[in-house]
Amino acid sequence: MPGNETSLLTRDRLIPLLLAISATLVVVVSIAPFPVGVFQDDGIYTVLAKSLATGQGYRYLHIPDAPNATHYPPLYPLFLAGLWKVFPAFPANVTLFKFANAAFIGVGAFMAWHFARRQVGMSHATAALSTGAFMICAPVVLHGVMVLSEPMFLAALFPVLMACERAARTGDRRDALIAGAAGGALALIRTLGAVAIPATILVLAWRRRWTAALLVLAASVAIMLPWQLWIATYDDNLPAVFAGRYGSYSAWLIGGVKEGGVPWLLQLVVFNLRLVVNGGWQLLAIEPLPVAVKWLATVAVTAFFAGGWWLMLRRAPVAAWMVALYLLVIISWPFEPPRFIFALWPLVGIIVGLGMHAVFTWRPAARPRQFARAAAIAMASLLVIGYVRYNYIAAESRWPSMVQSFVANRSKPMAEWVMANTPDDALLSTDDDVLMYLYTGRLTIPNTTFTPQEHMSPQTPAFAANALRTILGTYDVDYVLTASNNGIYAARGLVQANPPELGVVAVFKYGAVFKPQSRGEGQ
Repeated sequence: MPGNETSLLTRDRLIPLLLAISATLVVVVSIAPFPVGVFQDDGIYTVLAKSLATGQGYRYLHIPDAPNATHYPPLYPLFLAGLWKVFPAFPANVTLFKFANAAFIGVGAFMAWHFARRQVGMSHATAALSTGAFMICAPVVLHGVMVLSEPMFLAALFPVLMACERAARTGDRRDALIAGAAGGALALIRTLGAVAIPATILVLAWRRRWTAALLVLAASVAIMLPWQLWIATYDDNLPAVFAGRYGSYSAWLIGGVKEGGVPWLLQLVVFNLRLVVNGGWQLLAIEPLPVAVKWLATVAVTAFFAGGWWLMLRRAPVAAWMVALYLLVIISWPFEPPRFIFALWPLVGIIVGLGMHAVFTWRPAARPRQFARAAAIAMASLLVIGYVRYNYIAAESRWPSMVQSFVANRSKPMAEWVMANTPDDALLSTDDDVLMYLYTGRLTIPNTTFTPQEHMSPQTPAFAANALRTILGTYDVDYVLTASNNGIYAARGLVQANPPELGVVAVFKYGAVFKPQSRGEGQ
């Protein structure tokens, strides 16, 4: 017996350590020297980190008058600012930021395994397979190699859930305060982390632990209130045309709902559910297969997830309700659902792992159920093969690099042109506004708007042109740089206006530079 205990203790220490090292190394070897800003969000985080590190506050330094930032919660930029203070040489410090994210992914893998073992009660092997497959995978690596908040969120997610589960289990006042504060802190990394708070309160209320529920709420409000007051104070600092890119989430969504009403919201839910299904087909590498096979896989995945969620509800109810509330929000949100789902991907993996493990350990006596078990095992095996194939294809094609390379290739010649042909105080309106600011030092603003409606219905050329016209009427822009579809639509509309409002200055393989005609140049 002592030998068995020693063996278990060794595995409890060795397996999560190996997972953490493996996850970190996979991200590290996938890091490539692409500029920060290729994903827009990564550039904004970097700008905010620079602003904090250089003592300028929490501001968008690239926009004229450096308005206060209200879009992204502050904990990840604060972390980056600390690294910036230690190593202030930009862009060299971007590599440090990316290595820090790789370390966060390692911590996330370590904590996910412990959550699966201690809270969910998984075996060593099932916990390792579930967390490893959904942490050391293409979507998580993609977020890890860029300066994004998802890795920090994953590192914090499971400790926060452990604190919330403990509070829900004990009902202790101290535990409730810790859980509420932890949930509030998670929301200051990524706003959607706030769903851990109502999930905890829901479980406590179900168990009639009203005092603990109120303490969770009070502690979370105390942590999040300063940020919410900041948003309320400064959210109107930017023109409405930039609300989607740089304003608060709530104001942007409320505007979309007011414009479209309940029918638009219902249409959005259906649209997003279709995107989730299509994304699932891609993750299982079954896109070329017949439609019947795809829908069979969809039903199977849904069944494994639903069964795993039901088991999770019994073992870790806060985590189960957090996932349910999280998914409810993202299917009602006018943006690509996979971006948000991947931020919770290892927790999804634990749920799916629970469902599959239940099938593999099921030992029915009746023959019909034996056939059902065999069919379920066969389907689970095919799903695993498809998921492995998807990740193999992604690794072989260097998917993280492909995602970054397009924007990097289109922006490089434009940045070189800007450095050679514009004064230091020029104001640029461009697709890649944060990237251009960081690497040229010029002030920048977007050349398009971002609305909730365009998630389902792309901007029309006329709408894009009117948005750019509004931007040029609001700011004294020196040059307009375009490479994206919306940017090209907008510029073309103003070039073809009578009289022309833009003139062509330079043309590149992936875009062009224009000058407002009211400036009297570029005829």
